[in-house]
Amino acid sequence: MPEKNIIDMELYVSIGKQIKEGRTRKGISLDTLSDLIGGIKTKSTLKRYEDGNSRIEMDVLKMICDQIGLDYLDVISKARESLNKDQVETLSKVNIIFDDYFPLHYCTNLSAGSPTELLEAEPDAVVYVPIKFQNRKKRLHAFQVNGTSMNNVIQDGSIVVAEEVPDTVLKEGTIVVAWLNGEATVKRLYPGDSQVTLMPDSTDKGHQPIIINTDEDQIYILGRVIWHMNPDNISDLY
Repeated sequence: MPEKNIIDMELYVSIGKQIKEGRTRKGISLDTLSDLIGGIKTKSTLKRYEDGNSRIEMDVLKMICDQIGLDYLDVISKARESLNKDQVETLSKVNIIFDDYFPLHYCTNLSAGSPTELLEAEPDAVVYVPIKFQNRKKRLHAFQVNGTSMNNVIQDGSIVVAEEVPDTVLKEGTIVVAWLNGEATVKRLYPGDSQVTLMPDSTDKGHQPIIINTDEDQIYILGRVIWHMNPDNISDLY
């Protein structure tokens, strides 16, 4: 593993430990903390932060710290102090930039309806997407994943960002957000002449492929997944 990634992980482990200690002192549950920061991060995401298993954006860290009585600059400083001297010197050379995301709004309460109704629903949450995708912003939609049918790649509770693209560019195995029978689902796509297969990618073998006869049933591809917020960027898998 590259040295920078090791340092990042150790930093976030220390930050997560401080968050958990501060939250516990305040007697605040993860559910309550999620509510206090406006629901922009789920309970499962906050737990991954506390366990040090996920990178945390600095604006989110500041919101969390404000709610549990910590100074986020002190948290970062203590995290740096937890590294040994050689690691700190390496970190100083890395030029870490925390302000390299832009907000993308989405609706967490997905109800049955048409694809248009889903995409035009009033947003009630926001995910911070890497700035490199900003030139595609008008083609992007964010969705919250519920379930374990893709947990080899995307964990339950993660936020996926999908880009609208022509069907002709969708290759076999591309992870897509598909609309079928009034519901959105995230699966790997395997197109055919008269049928489409939506394939799960899960440790739970109870999840079975969904085979759609396109002569009889309609499937709408909302977009291909280009990024998800947790645990890491998966765009290199495509």
